[in-house]
Amino acid sequence: MRLDMPASRLLRVLLWATAAIHLASLGFTIVYHGFGVYDLIPYWGRIVKFFYVDKEQNLPTWYSSGLLFLAALLLWQLGGAGGRFRRHWRVLAVVFTGLSLDEFSQFHELGAQADVLDAGGASYLSWLVLAAPLVLVLGLSYLRLLLALPSRVRWLMLGAAALFLGGAAGIEVLGAYAGRENIGFTPGWASMRYVLAASAEELCEMLGVVLFIYAAALHLQPSPSRPSPRRPVGKEGHLPIAMGSGRAPS
Repeated sequence: MRLDMPASRLLRVLLWATAAIHLASLGFTIVYHGFGVYDLIPYWGRIVKFFYVDKEQNLPTWYSSGLLFLAALLLWQLGGAGGRFRRHWRVLAVVFTGLSLDEFSQFHELGAQADVLDAGGASYLSWLVLAAPLVLVLGLSYLRLLLALPSRVRWLMLGAAALFLGGAAGIEVLGAYAGRENIGFTPGWASMRYVLAASAEELCEMLGVVLFIYAAALHLQPSPSRPSPRRPVGKEGHLPIAMGSGRAPS
């Protein structure tokens, strides 16, 4: 895949798309869950679910899955640039491909059936207990790669990880106690507490992936003072993100 777009422009496009999806989700859910308007127009409930960020098999899910897959493609290209961390990038690309498929299929929700977390209505978060050791091992195995990155890319990737994990684990745990059982039954603040918590969780996850994509794209771009001889210069002096192995400045 060739991506003829500067990393900064790619970041702006993804941020605007993320904002649009979340504003649409919040607008529909305020009317539906906040004001309790359940039959505004024909198929109103289906329309709300199609845009609601906490539902599956809808627009936000497809967008999130696409973001993760885009990150996987960029990581695979970083691995194709060679170097001592070639395998690290390729393995991480496979991990992100798996995350993309999981986002689409919600396979991780099967972890709720493991019953490893006895927390009443929040027991569906059992998948977090199962995933935590894997995330820790993966993080430790990538310390050398992280330290070898240019400082700007390193901090961007650390910030991306903090956003994603903070949403996937931290805010989701808070959301589990924010009245999930009231959704669709009790309009007003009783339902909106969970809607807002779920929206914040999904926003953090999406922003984390967007920031990671920006960091990977930036790492693929050569610095202005060191253009890659393997990469043709595009229009207006821009260089295709996906074509070479240049590195971002520290």
